[in-house]
Amino acid sequence: MIKQIIKKMPIVIVVAMFISFFVPNSAHAIPAFTRANNVECSTCHTIFPELNEYGEAFLKNSYVYFGKGKKKAVEKPKSTLSTTAEAKQTVAPSGGGVVKGDGNADILSKLKAGMMVSTDTAVISVAPVQANDGDVSHGIAGSETKLEGVALSGIPEQLPVSFTANLHGTYDPKGINDIDFSARSFKLNAGGNFKEKVGFFGTYLIYTENVDKNANTSATPTNMLGKNDIGELFLVWRHALDSPINIKVGRFQPKLGLWKTNNKLSITNPYATYSYTVGSSLFKAEQPQDAVEASMIFTNRLFMAGGIVNRKNQNTKEWYLHTSVKFGGADYLANEPEIDLNKEESIFDYLTLTVGGYGYVGTNGEPNTTPGRTPVQNYYYRAGVDIDVLYKLFRLKLSGVRGEDDNPALTYVEPPASTYVAAIEGQYTILQNLIGSLRFEYQDDGANLIRRFIPTLAFTPIENLKVAAEYKHVYGISYKTTGNTEIADKIGTFGVTFSF
Repeated sequence: MIKQIIKKMPIVIVVAMFISFFVPNSAHAIPAFTRANNVECSTCHTIFPELNEYGEAFLKNSYVYFGKGKKKAVEKPKSTLSTTAEAKQTVAPSGGGVVKGDGNADILSKLKAGMMVSTDTAVISVAPVQANDGDVSHGIAGSETKLEGVALSGIPEQLPVSFTANLHGTYDPKGINDIDFSARSFKLNAGGNFKEKVGFFGTYLIYTENVDKNANTSATPTNMLGKNDIGELFLVWRHALDSPINIKVGRFQPKLGLWKTNNKLSITNPYATYSYTVGSSLFKAEQPQDAVEASMIFTNRLFMAGGIVNRKNQNTKEWYLHTSVKFGGADYLANEPEIDLNKEESIFDYLTLTVGGYGYVGTNGEPNTTPGRTPVQNYYYRAGVDIDVLYKLFRLKLSGVRGEDDNPALTYVEPPASTYVAAIEGQYTILQNLIGSLRFEYQDDGANLIRRFIPTLAFTPIENLKVAAEYKHVYGISYKTTGNTEIADKIGTFGVTFSF
């Protein structure tokens, strides 16, 4: 059954891509974005790295900043232009934001005509944007002063690089050390866009603590050129050939669920629906892979993505599709809905609902590389649904996935495995920089039946520094062994994450 689905998937994917056209993404929080766009971290995050709706719009538009809501056109004072540029200029809004770089042909034509005092003077200096309600909003993305050569080439004036570090203290009575303090990870991040035509992002893992809780050694990469040290590295061709389609290529986490690995309040516990494995298979929905992805935002509120994964040492390709739709709140281009002040207040004025679904079909194991030898492979699929509900200070996340593996142990001895995993998490914003959450997870992966309770309290004393306390209570059974072995664990974690 699964093999037949895989054989038909190329036709299905091609047809779906032709009909719908899709969108790429990866969610990362790095201060380089705030420096480049002259905004605060809270513009795109609740408590970093968890994204709010404006962060989602920034992500879905390949790191091009649209501004928060609709903006009026801004007149440039004559005093900010060179003496030869006499006419005042207007920076026109586009898609709820501002056209920058190559998008403003008027400014670039003046640059190319040599209408600057010298290469050492600023190209432009844009005044603060006035929002429709009269309040002064963020400075326009790209409004910082630039040299002529930098502006013409499209190279970011500021080096778009950031570092992210995690420090943890863990209490685990079942570990070798009941209390363990560790420098968990240190990563180098880079991201941005070139003239709004090409988006880019990369993550390099400089250091990581050994993930085995019973090990007393650390794992520092010895080969700094090793491909396993790169978490993600990709380019996005925005609006390819002047179409609404974006093309993403490189190593990245395929767009499946609504939330990416680090798009969460917790610092140590990923969502089980994205992180569980089956049998001998190492496949996780959240793992970065070498892939090509096409995507598009349709009617501002419908987002679709689809791609092809090139898994090493396999004869077949893997395929996936994602679609999500948003009701209420700001749309995927950061435009907020019109509000009728004469109308009586309604619950729908504060309600935002996002629903997403995805499917992934793949193969892993040992390919048929030797003539006459039967390949030992596992054909599998994952189908999931996510729901994100936001109402004032309360947020609810629901996630569920069903999977099927026809040879999970890669031996053809054990029967196929059906998996069912679900998670529900409620969040409440206690203060602007203090959020509490409670998550419950149910996991039946074909060999274990596990339940988890994960409460978390996260606080940001300053926007690029996050302090979180979380607790994980695990109980269940392993019914793969004789007698159904009991599973139980209690782990407390206090962590600090900072980025600069």
